[in-house]
Amino acid sequence: MNTRTFYDRVDLLLVSPRTQNTASLKQTLADLDFREIRTASSNEEIIMAIETRPPDLMITEFELPDGDVRQTVRDIRHHQMGTNPFMSIIVTTWQPSESLVHQVLDAGADDLLIQPASRGQLAKRIETLVYNRKPFVVTSSYIGPDRRSTPRIGKQAVQPVTVPNILHSKVMGEENTASLQRMVDAATAKVNLNKIIRNGIQIGFLTKQILAAYEKETADAPQMGHLHDLIDIVEDSIRRVQTTKYEPITKLFKAIIAVAQNLEKAFDAPEEKDLQLLPELAMSVHLALKDEDQNGEATDQISEAISEALSHKDVA
Repeated sequence: MNTRTFYDRVDLLLVSPRTQNTASLKQTLADLDFREIRTASSNEEIIMAIETRPPDLMITEFELPDGDVRQTVRDIRHHQMGTNPFMSIIVTTWQPSESLVHQVLDAGADDLLIQPASRGQLAKRIETLVYNRKPFVVTSSYIGPDRRSTPRIGKQAVQPVTVPNILHSKVMGEENTASLQRMVDAATAKVNLNKIIRNGIQIGFLTKQILAAYEKETADAPQMGHLHDLIDIVEDSIRRVQTTKYEPITKLFKAIIAVAQNLEKAFDAPEEKDLQLLPELAMSVHLALKDEDQNGEATDQISEAISEALSHKDVA
């Protein structure tokens, strides 16, 4: 590539618990013209650094003293820390395996670099993120780069989302922090709305799985797992709908959690009214999200759906 890459403007966070490795990588990055290099050695220090100032690029080892980096990467992508869920992330490892590769990429990292890596290999990976970064996709369990070779087609196909590449912006000389953050905030809002819709689809799917098991009288450990997953995804939805056009659905989400918790408590002998109410609540969520997404008429329709669903049982 003939275009000169100016890395001196990039804020880079380098994470490794190995002092010697940190020094070596820091020198390599300095040779590539990186000048603003912060360091960390644990997940806790990553969180502190990101909360202080999100980096444009993070290069982190997979194994850290307080656990591997998967959950931290996932929390970044799901906007549970910092102000830029789209920062470029390269994870490195000295002990690669097929399982580790899947774990890293499923968490939402941009790339996995096997150590020891040459200066040229590192430079090429970073350059790819600058000029050819993948768009993101949003599903019920994943937010991150789109690695699909053949995207699905259909009503529920997950469409890629172009997100701000702050690394590219900095390299190209854009240093207006307020302007860059506005781009990030706009994309974050779009991804958040997409995630709410995907969560609604997953709530319907999990509800069907739960009811099917009870109908066949095969409630077991996997079934309990579905209930846990349902509660987790509904709690995530409650967090995401705040200050959005979907906020009126919060009451429905809380009702689903109450019913799911009732089913957990009486796992082997659930009350029939809970089994009847759960699909009604899931359908009300589906209709509220669908109607709001299609025609923008929100509060009255959602409130009506809530009232109808909750009239069967006081779970609010």
